[in-house]
This record gives sequence, C-alpha cells and structure tokens, in this order.
Amino acid sequence: MSGISNMEAALLGLLSIKPMYPYEIEKCVVEQDMRYWTEISISSIYKVLEKLEKKFLVDVNLSVTESNKVKKTYTLTEKGAQELKNHITGIMSELEISIYQIDLALANLHILTPAEVNSALNAYLASIDTRLACYGELETYLLDHGCKIGNIHLARRRQHLIKAEREWALRFIDEYNAAHDYIPENETGQGSGQRK
Repeated sequence: MSGISNMEAALLGLLSIKPMYPYEIEKCVVEQDMRYWTEISISSIYKVLEKLEKKFLVDVNLSVTESNKVKKTYTLTEKGAQELKNHITGIMSELEISIYQIDLALANLHILTPAEVNSALNAYLASIDTRLACYGELETYLLDHGCKIGNIHLARRRQHLIKAEREWALRFIDEYNAAHDYIPENETGQGSGQRK
C-alpha cells in the first residue's frame, strides 16, 4: 500500500486528468458526487492540497488574475502519479471490510421493542429505496452522457450493494419477527402488533 490517504488519492486522481486550481477541484467533487464515495469534503480540499505540496506530489504554479488576485494551479508530479498508481493498485487488489452503523444497532437490539425495531427497519428500507432510485438515475445520466466505464460502475456497484442490503434487511425483519412472535401492525390490522 502507498503512503497516501484515500482523500489524497482522490485529489491526485482529479489532478491526473489535468492541472486545476482549487475552485475547479471543488466543482469536480460536487459534479461527481465524490462526497458519497470518498472521504473528501469541500472544506478539506485546501488542507489536503497543502499536504500534497509538502510531500512533493503536486507542483503549484502561481498566476495573477485580471482582478489582481493570486491564483494557484496544482499539477500532479511524477512522484504523485506513482504514489497514486500504487495506492489505486493496492485498494483495488484487496476486499475492504467496511464499518456500517447498522452493525452498532444490531448489537444493541435488546434496548428496543419489536415495534421500535420494525419502525426503524421500515425507515431503513425506505432510505434504501431512495438511494436505489438516485443511483439508478445517476447510472442513466452517466450512460446518456457517454461517461467513462469506471464512473458508470460507481453507480452500478452501489446499486448491487444496496440491493443486497435490501434483501438482507427484509430477511432479517422476517427472522426477527418470527423469533419474537411478533406480527407487524400492517399485517394484523390491529393496534398492538403483538401475537396473543
């Protein structure tokens, strides 16, 4: 694995396309919805660029605009390109085990009633459906605009992962309710939801 963070790699990846100044980078982050698949935020761009400059992974070219302001344009160095390549090869070669917030909830189910568990998981399913719709729209947009295959598969991969999460959630709800002898209100038409 390389000596750079995922956030640094994300910025180096943008600069591998072309030299950019920070405002252009911010625009790319927004346009590519990078907040959803990288750790980068708009506020961190300047700090990360400064770190990359100190590591000699980017060069900075200064110019003066017509309004007499100094403009910094960042360019990927040869060393930066190699670090980026090493990092991308490393992260693409091994499965990453992610930490999911819902795992914390699963470990603490005992503090919730079956009705509360069902209510929360129904909200979880609704959020899954919203995300699925968004990524489906994104994939359509990317395909319609002839975007790169990697970008298209950012949207496709998310859809596959989210669909698998949806299947798991539905199965878990069924198994949880069976284990707690619980019938959700929408299935009983009654108020309590608890089997007698």
